[in-house]
Amino acid sequence: MIPPMQIIQQFIEWPGLWLNLARLLTLIFTSFIAWMTYRSYVLIKTIPIEANLLLSLPESIVRLGMVGFCLFLAWMSGLSMAQLGLWIIDPWRMMGWGLAVGVVIQLGVNVITLQAIRIFGATIYSAWLIRNILPRHSSEWPWLVVAFIPPVLMEELLFRTLLLGLFQAIVPLLLLIPATSIVFGLMHQPQGKLGMVIAGAINVAFCILFVWSGQLLLTFVAHYTINLLQVVLASRRQDWLENY
Repeated sequence: MIPPMQIIQQFIEWPGLWLNLARLLTLIFTSFIAWMTYRSYVLIKTIPIEANLLLSLPESIVRLGMVGFCLFLAWMSGLSMAQLGLWIIDPWRMMGWGLAVGVVIQLGVNVITLQAIRIFGATIYSAWLIRNILPRHSSEWPWLVVAFIPPVLMEELLFRTLLLGLFQAIVPLLLLIPATSIVFGLMHQPQGKLGMVIAGAINVAFCILFVWSGQLLLTFVAHYTINLLQVVLASRRQDWLENY
């Protein structure tokens, strides 16, 4: 009879065990995030918002916890830093590319959004979210710059490091990228139909950049730039947002 401890050791050392467990937990975590995003959106719409949603301390702590969990799953997988996009080569070049890509995409999104609203009407886009993360006072801007880091990092770790890094060996990229982009788009439901389509398209671009560069730093900087620039541009059109 094989001793119980030897059975446990053989199970722990089973090839692919931790990688497949990390994949399973990633899928469960993604489903949880999608469900939580939807439920939060439904709940928050029923109550008045008096404070900046992005500057909520409990929310920031939760997001940091999610960042930590994503990093834990990456470590559990046993894959190398290079396979997960967590290595950094030529950081200044990657950050420069990320900044440039983010600026170009956000300026393009701004034009597309305004044109789509003119053509299809106001119902195609929801300004609810952007209204509730705009700084109420100038003193909130420095905190907003910092507060964007955890949610952007969490999304990039989940949709690039985990969903791409862990699954591209078993799922063709031509299937994996559209599938994750649909999920990413649906998770941006608070921005309306147009917001979901644009978010999905941006995710496709980020996936391509991630595969091309092999570095999460590039897509993180691009993603962060898009989100921050969106708020900056919206702050210059507050009269339009209030009457939207």
